[in-house]
Formats: sequence, C-alpha cells, structure tokens
Amino acid sequence: MVTVNEAKERIIANTVTLPAVTVPLAESVRGFLAEDVVSPIALPPFRQSSMDGYAIVHSDVTEAGTSLRLAGESKAGQADLPVVSAGMAVRIFTGAPVPEGATAVVMQENTSVADGSVQIHEFPVAEGKNVRRAGQQIAQGAVALRAGTLISPGAVGFLRGMNVNEVAVHAKPRIGLLVTGDELLKAGDVLVPGKIYESNSAMLQAALEQAGIGEVSISYASDDLDATVVALGALLEAYDVVLASGGISVGDYDFVGKALEALGAETIFYKVRQKPGKPLLFGKKGEKLIFALPGNPASSLVCFYEYVLPALKKIMGSREPFLRSVKLPLRHAYRFDGERDEFLKARVEGGEVVSLDGQESFVIGSFAVANAIIYLPVTQNRVEAGELVEVHLLPL
Repeated sequence: MVTVNEAKERIIANTVTLPAVTVPLAESVRGFLAEDVVSPIALPPFRQSSMDGYAIVHSDVTEAGTSLRLAGESKAGQADLPVVSAGMAVRIFTGAPVPEGATAVVMQENTSVADGSVQIHEFPVAEGKNVRRAGQQIAQGAVALRAGTLISPGAVGFLRGMNVNEVAVHAKPRIGLLVTGDELLKAGDVLVPGKIYESNSAMLQAALEQAGIGEVSISYASDDLDATVVALGALLEAYDVVLASGGISVGDYDFVGKALEALGAETIFYKVRQKPGKPLLFGKKGEKLIFALPGNPASSLVCFYEYVLPALKKIMGSREPFLRSVKLPLRHAYRFDGERDEFLKARVEGGEVVSLDGQESFVIGSFAVANAIIYLPVTQNRVEAGELVEVHLLPL
C-alpha cells in the first residue's frame, strides 16, 4: 500500500506527454498548446477609441465649456480619416480608428453640440484618455500564449483576433473503459431484485468529456476471469489509457487484478492509504496506462479526479496537471479515526468550505452538488471549525 503523495508521484513519473498535432483553432478547445503562439500582428492594430464621443487635441481644452469645430467623423472600419489639428474635433465611435493628430477622446456624455461645434464640459482632459494604443493588448511578435496553456473559449477569441487559425496542441489520449459486475443493469433495463443500474460508465465518460476527451470506448465484462482477460486485452491493444470500473477489491468475484497479471501488465502500485478509494490499482503495459478504479461510485470519482485526471492532463501537455489546491477554513468541526487519509466531498461557499452529508463511498448524490474535495491527512484528523484545510477545486 502506498500513500496519497507516493501514488501521485508514481503516476506522474510513469506518464509521458503525447506528440504535437496541428489542428484548426475551432477544434483545439480543451487541448494544451505544444508550443508558444507568437502574435503575427499588433492588437489592436491601430489606435482605437474605447468610447463614443469626440476625438480632440487634449491641450485644446483649457477650461470647461471649450468649443471646438466639428470636422467629420470616424466610425468602425473606416480608413479615410480626417487629420485633427488645433481647434478641431472629430465625431468618433467605439472601436473606430483615432485620427492622426488626435490625442484624446472625450465621451459624448461630457459634451454638447450646437451650430457645427462641440462644447467640452470636462476639464482637464488627460492625454491618451479613452484611446487604446496600437499593440496595447499585445505587440506584434510577442508571445500571446505559452506552451502548456489550456485552450479555453477566451483563448480561441484571443487567437482568432490576431488571425491565428490553427495551433499545435498535444494529441489527446484514446480511452478504453471496462465495466465489470454481474449485478449491473444497463439503462432502460427492468429493475429486478439483486440488481442495480450501472452508472459509473456515464459518470466517467462525463468527467472525460469535461477534460476535453470526447471519444471513449465502453466495454462490459461478466464476473469471470477469462471474460475479463479477453476484454482488458482488447482494450490494451487499441487504447492509450485503459480504465476499469469495479472488480479490483479482494472478493471472490474481483478479477481485474488477476486478468492484468495474466496479460503481463506491470503493477506500479495497488491500494492507496486513503478513504474512500483504497483499492486503486495503477499499472502499465508498454506505454499504455492502466487505472483499475473501485466500483463504488464516490470512490471511483475521487480516484478519477485525484489520480486519473492529472495523468490525462500530463499526457495532453499540461504543466499543472493536479486539481487547483487552496487553503480554506472548514465551516464545521470534523473528526475521524484510522490510519488512512480522507477525501471529503465538499462545497466552497462564502470563503469557507463545507463538508457535505453522505460521505460514504457508495453515495454519489453528494458529489452531484460538490464543487471541491477536502483532503485531510491522518495527521489532521481532528479539525475544529474555522481551521484551515487543504481543498482541491473540481473542474468547471
């Protein structure tokens, strides 16, 4: 049995980042950049107004009520612009180019217009006011996004604005998921005594999609050694990462560990000193990674977030693969006994963290409203209200 930190270290040490692939920008979301992206242009590419108002020479305004002669306008997309000289003002709109000679833009709420002139009711007017400098967001040739950056919708908008239409990201792993358990029913089956509906595959598939991995192959095997060997063998042939749900404890009908041994897989560790999720196995066959997850749904999801997701993120090129960790005060006191670290389903609310009801490994309902996991090592098994605890924030 290994500790939580030992398990994480061994997983990361045995995980290799996949090579880069070039994809259209629209297909890169949730991928991680394989190389720096350098801006081919300046943003904005010209001086730009941030307000509807009037472009002026700021030093012309010597007192509130200064009158300036109107001489044309500048609207978004316009190229033929008047030159602003002393005593002039040009009507201008948000996003429009600031004419040559103008040194500030006065917002229209601080002006009034009459008889071909505009009165400026603001004094003084600072040089550069309401003017976005050329390259203010990013200069031409500057690094826009660093390698390892997650491509978010905001990143897509940023890159498209500088006419970057394809990017190099690390390839996403192919995932094969095996579900075991003779007690499991598929969606739509009639509920009969002794059976339960299988939910781990849908849960894990949703977690993988959230991580940017949409293509997942799901297989099923009965509680039989030969059937488990055949199913796992097929997945190991075809996929980069194999997840097994259930069948990894020490019961008479838990065959995943025996099947992996029969297939010649290397076990990096089996069992972690934690609650829930103790019967976690991590192994390899060649470069293929194997995670055998506990069958209880809360245990399975804890292990996915704490161990599987970091491996997947490293495979895809993330430089920060683990869940973001913060220290927050615990709202209510919590105590536990035993020799295993604990992970608690939790919610972050109002600058503190709340341990949710339903911490048992079979209870998934509390995970439905959780946005965080509290990590309590055995050295912190008596926590008072208001005491700081380590909180791992779940992905959005």
